Formats: sequence, C-alpha cells, structure tokens
Amino acid sequence: MDITFTHDNIRFKYRASALIIENDHILLQNFNDYWTPPGGKVQMLEDSKTALKREVLEELCTDIDVVQCAIFIEQTYHLQETSFHELGVYYFCHSKSLWDRGMSIVGNENGEDLEYRWFPINEIDKINIQPAILKEKLLDENKGFEHIINHE
Repeated sequence: MDITFTHDNIRFKYRASALIIENDHILLQNFNDYWTPPGGKVQMLEDSKTALKREVLEELCTDIDVVQCAIFIEQTYHLQETSFHELGVYYFCHSKSLWDRGMSIVGNENGEDLEYRWFPINEIDKINIQPAILKEKLLDENKGFEHIINHE
C-alpha cells in the first residue's frame, strides 16, 4: 500500500526519486508540461531506497546503482483545486544500461507509456523541472546532502 492519503482537497504523499546522472546528463520523466526525476511512491513498511529501486525496475525494466542520498524535500504546492504536501527523498544514482538505450527512452507503468529523456546538466536551467528547486542542486558544485523546505 502506497504511503499517500487524501482528505478534502489536500493530498499527502511520500516519494523516492532518482537523480540518474551519466556522462554529464540527467534522466528525466515527462509529466504533461514539466519534467521530473523518475521514481514513485514509497509503500508501507518499505524504505525509500528499496522503493526507488522497485519503481525504476517497474517503469524502466532495469536496476540502478544508488550512490548516495542527495536531497530531502518537504514541499507544499497546489495544482488545480488540490493542495499537496509531499515528502521526497532524492538519491544520486547511476545506470549505464539506461544510458546505452539512447537519448529518449519509453518506459511503462500500468500499461501506459512514459517518456524519459537525457538532458545535459549544464542546460538544466532551460527546462521546466519540478520541483524547481532541483535546478539549483543539480547545478551546484557541492553534491553533499541537503534538507530543503519548499512552499510553492
């Protein structure tokens, strides 16, 4: 069971995401009008690292090497008539097998195609990434762990 719940027009979710970086490129997943790192919801009694490996395996049919925890983001944001409160754990990861699949990759979740693409990190400021605070972290030379509280 995913760690998520909705009450009235407020939704809580706990996610794990992969900052998969190869050859100075990052792999991002398309969601309508923005891009975000691959990942998904953590399930009850599951740690975030295990959840991340499971989600990437389900969606991209491959294993990843989880290197280190990079960012913990507590954020609130609003979409249409719903407010979200999200806890997100972001890990620096590697996957040579994903890099070898080309610049554009089609994944799958529950029978629905998902679009993934490699973007040069030095051009990340030109891309609509969510959460937007990730741009700063990815362009920063300091790759140490950071806890971010973000309200949009």
